[in-house]
Amino acid sequence: MRVVALISGGKDSTYNMMQCIAAGHTIVALANLSPAKKTEIDSYMYQSVGFEAIDYIASAMELPLYKIETKGESKERGKVYVPTDEDEVEDLYKLLKQVMDDIEIDAVSCGAILSDYQRVRVENVCSRLGLVSLAYLWQRKQEELLEEMIKCEIDAVLIKVATLGLDPQRHLRRSIRLLEPHLKAMHDKYGLNVCGEGGEYESLTLDCPLYTSRIIIEESEIVMDSKDAIAPVGYLKLNKLNLEKKLPQLDLTGRLSGLQIKDSDSYVTDPGEDAVAETETAEESISDGNGKETFDNEEINQTENTSRSGDGWLWIGGIAGVSDNNPEEAFTKAMDKLKCSLEANNHNLEDLCGISMYVADMSQYAELNKLYCETLNHVNPPTRACVQVPLPKHCPVILEAISWKNPNASGDNKIEKMTMHVQSISHWCPANIGPYSQAAKIGDLIHLAGQISMVPGSMLMVSGGIKAQCKLSLRHVERLLRGIDPNCDLRDVVQGICYLSDQRHVEDARKLWEEKTNNAIMDYIVVSGLPRNALVEWHVWGHTHNNQFEYEETGQCIQDWSISIFRRWNYENNIAAIVCHVDNIESNTMLTAAIFRETLDYVLQKLNQAHEYDPNSICNLKIFYPVTKNVCTYSFISVLDEYRKTIALVHTIVPVVALSGKNSFLSICGVRTQ
Repeated sequence: MRVVALISGGKDSTYNMMQCIAAGHTIVALANLSPAKKTEIDSYMYQSVGFEAIDYIASAMELPLYKIETKGESKERGKVYVPTDEDEVEDLYKLLKQVMDDIEIDAVSCGAILSDYQRVRVENVCSRLGLVSLAYLWQRKQEELLEEMIKCEIDAVLIKVATLGLDPQRHLRRSIRLLEPHLKAMHDKYGLNVCGEGGEYESLTLDCPLYTSRIIIEESEIVMDSKDAIAPVGYLKLNKLNLEKKLPQLDLTGRLSGLQIKDSDSYVTDPGEDAVAETETAEESISDGNGKETFDNEEINQTENTSRSGDGWLWIGGIAGVSDNNPEEAFTKAMDKLKCSLEANNHNLEDLCGISMYVADMSQYAELNKLYCETLNHVNPPTRACVQVPLPKHCPVILEAISWKNPNASGDNKIEKMTMHVQSISHWCPANIGPYSQAAKIGDLIHLAGQISMVPGSMLMVSGGIKAQCKLSLRHVERLLRGIDPNCDLRDVVQGICYLSDQRHVEDARKLWEEKTNNAIMDYIVVSGLPRNALVEWHVWGHTHNNQFEYEETGQCIQDWSISIFRRWNYENNIAAIVCHVDNIESNTMLTAAIFRETLDYVLQKLNQAHEYDPNSICNLKIFYPVTKNVCTYSFISVLDEYRKTIALVHTIVPVVALSGKNSFLSICGVRTQ
């Protein structure tokens, strides 16, 4: 992509440009917002100290520079940015619009590391202009990042300090290379961010491999903002600068050669982690043809159903989009049903937390996604998981949704819905460049979007087969959990579904999952296709107090049928989860309505244990059955409707290719909330 780089003059914006080049992009211009009064300003968004050097950087890089003035005023300071007149973010919009009017660009380089405030606002401007935000430093471990910058020959000096452990008289104008040990020592002693991301210091890059000339500070003076005895604040006023041509004269490729700069693939393995690039044998990589199952003559048994709890949760299941040979029309009908169900329960699209999409043909995803975007075009949309299953032609899409609206919005209830919608391309996790969030947190509950094994920096699938894909996609799950709650990790997952494109991959996925988690119950479902032709997709939810959940395995036999249940529930028992498998070694037998009724009775008994008569409880069931088995689905709806007369029950019935075991006829993933 053709990239305009936002530069402040500091090490972060410089190194992000180097990361853009390593990822295969081309820097075509530089952009800077300079202080209107030509003095240091306290901007929430931009570094202004050192603005005197910006023109010299453009000359050193031999690139065009676009610059406008800003007052550095932040009028809209919320977590979600809404375009606001005279806000400093609108200055950025004007600047990038000016660049776009002059030259062709596709993306914007941004050096944000930890600041959600800065990232959200850059993403907002990029979204409005149709650009991609490239923030390759996002969520990087700062000690490792600083080491990389130094190894990649970024010669930056401190030009502002504002923290305990740094003194203007001693540390201004000193290089990060020389100060690295001191910065790490101050991190250990006072918690200083070694990259200065907490505002502890700001820097100026005097030289790096992107420059054809080195910047020389010939005259400068220290300006004290605060003479506080504990943490004095001061910055360097640059009175006279010059450029010194570097010899020998090399082109950009020559200047970058030999550096230890990583490309996007190199970041899919953190130090201390096993490499993900494992390969399969030729036999393992052969497709088993499961995805070729057809469902032409089967009627889909699905009815839309909803239920709402007293504490704000709304489950909507069984939303079938029906239309003969017109997937777009079917999808539109399904989305209309969703909106009607929300409105009937006093919810709206902005209240949605998560959507599951089951589609008949993943090759039609682009067209369906366009319609999805038109419907859910608001800020902080719900999480989403999408898989291909063997649906009939007349019903090419089934939706399931969960929504939450605070029932005590005007009272003392402090619960808020938090969403993570990172749209910048980075080395952290795959960007969500679209109307779905990576995570949504309501109280103690965290719902994640489905995760596949895309390399974050390139947004391409990782190579190496099922083990490589499992490891990388689970790393995404863990990072997203930590991203939305720093105290959470993979061991806080309570329940999930692992969608696989081949039944032979179930054991590899299961082994890796059980190594990394804490009694999380996982169902393994074989589907006919996944996004980007992935081999695995994890769709999970977690709880911030997962260590307070109990675990139970139980089961019973009915005639020749074996019913196994794995159950989790917390101490308060206000939430419970189960995974149920129904097996029979006789592959030609039929799973009848009577067996389904017995299974459902057992599932709901365990799910509602100790809450059998609680009117505030909702049970949500995902019912998966393989189309290759003899399953009497016609009677499922009538059986479920009988139970719905006495309990709050929501269900979605999903045909799939196969379940975790070859003898499995039915799998039920259930959750009870209240």
